[in-house]
Amino acid sequence: MRRLIVSEFITLDGVMEAPGFEEHRAGRNAWALRFQNEETQGFKEEELYASGAVLLGRTTYQIFALFWPTAPDNEFTQAMNDIPKYVVSKTLKEAEWSNTTVLRGEAAAEAAKLKEQPGRDILVYGSADLVTALLKHDLVDELRLLVFPVILGGGKRLLHDDTDLKPMRLVSSRSFSSGVVLLTYEPGDELPSSRYVDEFRWTQEQVRSLHAAQDTDRVLATVLFTDIVGSTQRAAELGDRAWRQLLDRHDAVARAEVGRWHGELVKTTGDGILATFDAPTRALRCAFGLAEALGDLGLEIRAAIHTGEVEIRDGDIGGIGIHIASRALKEATGHAVVVTRTVRDLATGTDLSFAPLGAVAFRGVPGQWELFQASLGS
Repeated sequence: MRRLIVSEFITLDGVMEAPGFEEHRAGRNAWALRFQNEETQGFKEEELYASGAVLLGRTTYQIFALFWPTAPDNEFTQAMNDIPKYVVSKTLKEAEWSNTTVLRGEAAAEAAKLKEQPGRDILVYGSADLVTALLKHDLVDELRLLVFPVILGGGKRLLHDDTDLKPMRLVSSRSFSSGVVLLTYEPGDELPSSRYVDEFRWTQEQVRSLHAAQDTDRVLATVLFTDIVGSTQRAAELGDRAWRQLLDRHDAVARAEVGRWHGELVKTTGDGILATFDAPTRALRCAFGLAEALGDLGLEIRAAIHTGEVEIRDGDIGGIGIHIASRALKEATGHAVVVTRTVRDLATGTDLSFAPLGAVAFRGVPGQWELFQASLGS
């Protein structure tokens, strides 16, 4: 049976996105290439030459397929183009990169079939969603993490928040002169234990005291998330400098609009904002006003609003209320303003209308959540 090996570039804060010159929403790409030297490149070459196939998710495949066919001509490039490649995708119409097969079934089932075939190891690069599915179904035989000495501060993490608890066993480690560290793990049998589990176990009184202390930092608030529709394409069209200038104007408009509706701009998120309000009606009118004002700059946004409990942190906010608003934003299409039922029930104004979008389940959030598309009447 073939072994399946996940090999990843990762930052100290767990980000795996854009280690090369593929797009990062905040422009923080190529962080791995800046530390790459002959040692680490030599390791990657040996790893690829010893493998018999590469398995990728759709996003990573598309990035690779755009770069490697026209990359500088050398032995490593030739190996990348020649090795059999498999991409798991139900939406990819065809694979134009040489020696690529599209797998249209469920990721875990397709990977299991590949492992049953004869041949050398199967390598997985990038492909965070695919890796999460492979780990969930115990299909990963080895996890190689090249940890780079850099904190990125934002970007896609390797594993989802709701990834199952899994013990891993460190089988080897290696440091490079660049400060990069290679950590190699295999799946463990079970979680270890020790006498410290009992010695440092919290008492019920300590748990109650902690909850009491944390509750003092919890408040009811209305959360507004926005992002720019088609930001990736727009950034590519404008170029880095012009796109950065446009984002600066976006941030200035957002700051002014949030202030006009007596909200608090918590932070910008690369191509959007996170803000809080003391009432859902103000958040809604801010979202509509922001969409109109940014439209004058040629920017189209989508927004999501939720009213619930949030945790106040130093210069930031968190908690399940933030997760719900963030997940709701992913359900918004085009220039829509999507709200949860709590917002619809609490908002006031005869010119406000709400069209039901149905109930959805949010990853990492219990229960079903009713969503509505909000709009202003004439």
